[in-house]
Amino acid sequence: MALLTLLTRDPKVRLALRSPLFSVHSVAATRSWERLRWLVRERPTTAVILDSAALPPRLAEDAAVGELRRRYPSVGVLLIVRRGADPVSLFRLGRAGLRNLILLPADALDGDFARAVGSVLSGSTASLVTRAVSPHVPSRESAAIRLALEAVQRGWSTEELAARLGLTRPHLSVRLKDAGLPSAGHLLIWAKMLHAARWLSDPDRSAESVSRQLEYSSGAAFRRALRTYVGATPTGVKEDGGLRMVLQRFLDACGLGDSVVFDRSVA
Repeated sequence: MALLTLLTRDPKVRLALRSPLFSVHSVAATRSWERLRWLVRERPTTAVILDSAALPPRLAEDAAVGELRRRYPSVGVLLIVRRGADPVSLFRLGRAGLRNLILLPADALDGDFARAVGSVLSGSTASLVTRAVSPHVPSRESAAIRLALEAVQRGWSTEELAARLGLTRPHLSVRLKDAGLPSAGHLLIWAKMLHAARWLSDPDRSAESVSRQLEYSSGAAFRRALRTYVGATPTGVKEDGGLRMVLQRFLDACGLGDSVVFDRSVA
């Protein structure tokens, strides 16, 4: 599951995102650039789908994408390129070599839209963590870890997480513990910490905004959880490697710290 934040005025794009191919995702749609910026800042956005035709007239494509990537590097961007888009701006984007950026010509929407969305979501926190862990735990438990990461963005309780896996909470906890993983409740909190680590690395996020995205009652409650599970402050997480650091702590807690080889994509 991902939260896709969409800026477009084209009803066909909105309709495409309602197809069964995207039924596992949530979509927050807007027609305003300012509203889009607010949604990315305040909601647990995984990726932005940006329609070049919906940008303000004086905002070039490279400036819009550049602002999002500069402020929120954890968020992937899919840019739908319409006729009339500034070719110089598009050239700059191509030359910049930005990771987790997909440019999709509007005339390819019918055939390549789902694949392009999948590509931009491959850099999500859920995807990165699952790729790091899945070779070292049974597939059933790997699926539970990924679903826990998605549950954070959907606001599910531990009981709802277990139900999605066809289990009760106690039964899920037994299965997880048998595989050396935390119980269901602790796994859900670790999932929050992993998301927090990624978001805290974004320059335009703060501990307070991340605590709201994770639905903590206060910034203080979020900081206490971070100290308890990770042994660090929000600033410490940001300075010590973000997701890479918290993922290492999670793997250590699972007894997997010596078996997982990180790749560059986890940083």
